[in-house]
Amino acid sequence: MLSEITKFLDVISLLLVVVYLFQNQLNCKRDYIFWFILTQTIINGTANFYDKILLQNNLFLYHLNCGASFLILSIYYFRISAFKSIRFFILVMFFVFTVFFTVNILTWENLQSFNSNSYSVASLFIVIYSFLYYLENLLRPATVAITKSKDFWFITGFFTYYASCFFIFVTFKKLTQSNTKDVGLLWQIHNVLYLILCIYLFKGIICKPLPEKYNL
Repeated sequence: MLSEITKFLDVISLLLVVVYLFQNQLNCKRDYIFWFILTQTIINGTANFYDKILLQNNLFLYHLNCGASFLILSIYYFRISAFKSIRFFILVMFFVFTVFFTVNILTWENLQSFNSNSYSVASLFIVIYSFLYYLENLLRPATVAITKSKDFWFITGFFTYYASCFFIFVTFKKLTQSNTKDVGLLWQIHNVLYLILCIYLFKGIICKPLPEKYNL
């Protein structure tokens, strides 16, 4: 019973979309977290539909999810940074990932296979983004407690999820190819980590807005 529930935890982000709309905080131009959540909801829901209903290969959707999520989060981290050096570094990392993502599809992992390589690199880069955020907050004077900031909870969620999932993404394709029984368990662990991410995002969503600005 519990194992069946964990298989569908990756669509729990739909609840966050509802909370976002209920909170009436949406600003389409700058609310990158909303777009991240909506992207996850649509792509994960479509992937489950392909797998459970159509019984068709849905692995191309994981490529799409990886690329779209990394794009949105790169913009988000770029916008919340006040340091030009960090913003430039994020741009460089995004360019490197884009090149790697494209080469990976064309050379190593096509759209019919799970993209362990690109997910692993994306996870590593987002963990680095998160460290840069924490570093920036250590280097600049704080006007409010960091735990009262929406961004702190969002980024702590991303850090926890991507740091924990890195080793899952690295090994998942090889385990799939070897037809090991551990594959299902590994993805259930991933879905639990995704649930933890959603809890952090929910905490950030319900935080009272502070007078903090994105660098637009």
